[in-house]
Amino acid sequence: MKCKLDKQIVFLLFLNLLLFLPSLFEPISYGDECIYLTLGQALRKGSVFYRDIHDNKPPLLYFLAAASFGRLSLLRAFNLVFNLFHLGLVYYLAKKLTKNRLASFFAGLSFTILYLLFEGKTANGEMFMMVPATLAVYLLLEDKKAKNFRKSCLIGCLFAIGFLFKIPLAFDFAGIIFAYYFLPLKKISLGNLRKVFGNRQLIGNLLGFSMPILASIVYYAAKGAFTPYVRSALLQNIGYLSSWQGSGSDLIIKFGLTAAIALIILVLRKSISKNFAFFGLWFVFALFGALLSGRPYPHYLIETVPSLSILIALAWSEKKFKNIAITTAAFGLLLTGYSYYRFWYYPILPYYKNFFLFVSGRISQKQYLSFWGEKTANDYRLARLIKEHTLPTEPVFIWGDGACAYAIADRLPTGKYTVNYHIFDFNGFEETLNSIKDKKPKVIVKLNGEKTVWPELNQLLFKDYRLFLYPEISDRVFLLKRN
Repeated sequence: MKCKLDKQIVFLLFLNLLLFLPSLFEPISYGDECIYLTLGQALRKGSVFYRDIHDNKPPLLYFLAAASFGRLSLLRAFNLVFNLFHLGLVYYLAKKLTKNRLASFFAGLSFTILYLLFEGKTANGEMFMMVPATLAVYLLLEDKKAKNFRKSCLIGCLFAIGFLFKIPLAFDFAGIIFAYYFLPLKKISLGNLRKVFGNRQLIGNLLGFSMPILASIVYYAAKGAFTPYVRSALLQNIGYLSSWQGSGSDLIIKFGLTAAIALIILVLRKSISKNFAFFGLWFVFALFGALLSGRPYPHYLIETVPSLSILIALAWSEKKFKNIAITTAAFGLLLTGYSYYRFWYYPILPYYKNFFLFVSGRISQKQYLSFWGEKTANDYRLARLIKEHTLPTEPVFIWGDGACAYAIADRLPTGKYTVNYHIFDFNGFEETLNSIKDKKPKVIVKLNGEKTVWPELNQLLFKDYRLFLYPEISDRVFLLKRN
């Protein structure tokens, strides 16, 4: 894959770097990243994911968090590098398809803007999972004469790597495989279908996709974590992803609409550009994955960005009514999903204003950090207190959503759950209480934001701990009584 460095991509890379550089200087405050960092430190201290410490995503994101050594700036730097590489992939893929530098520029610019709008600065799974997917598409659309079984396996493997960052990439894989092997068919017949399913290239794609996933299952089985890994990281994700405000009927409607649009594109494939049909199908399947949960987190929509950016480039390059209509329809579907599920929006200009005022010396570090709210300041104060009263090897327990305090203090929870909703999800009250009794953490914190009453925990605190009130910390801190 030889790419000459154009002036346009140099400008786009610089713009992307400029826009996302402030993210390296943020405090630890984003809940998901706090969980990743906590699991990362657990790995460094000898824990096994899913067996000893829990979250519901596949493992690659946590390995990346472990490589950041508890530093959010380093985790965000990994994210920035992935984003820059991804931007280059999208730009050169658009250039390969359109032979038009201006169209490629608009693809890259769209990518940058959409990443900015959809929380691209946070180190979430979507940012990492889409890079190997886009690289796989680039390789898939290379000269067909270069196709061989080994390369087909590599393409499937790249999708598997993305999948092991986050599960929804399976829908992108399904859509791309469907588009690549079914769109070229002159007619849908039993004979043609047999040829498709007997295609060595397709078999290589499927084998390459399945082997790394199976290898991960074998690895965690050998570590004694087969059941929690398969249940939490693989099977539970479908239930989790479709559990927010969605229902069974909502899921069926989304699946039906996706299937209907895919069928329409398949039927009309001879009357539209093959590239538009391909990327239109990828976008539809990616949008299904992004909207599967009905959860309003903007970073979910990152899944749609590569395919939508290429559609924009194709529309600019070919300037045909059908192509413009398809791209407009794709935007319409995205906006409909955005509006229907009421995706959150994080103000962008105040964020950059706060950073500019800080680096220019017009506000103090304390004022700069106040942008992220009192909870973040309290988490840092709480983490300092935890570090004063415990050794790095000693666990603590926080009743509530306390992952950020664990991450800042570089301490692990007594049990396998980093946040209270994991205890709720798995009815882990007895297991967690037993771990507290066994490890006797010196510090237990009850966050004021946690309203759920846990009588057994209260009894243990009353019996073995003393309440200490710290004026600078709003949460209740219990220290183990000295005998």
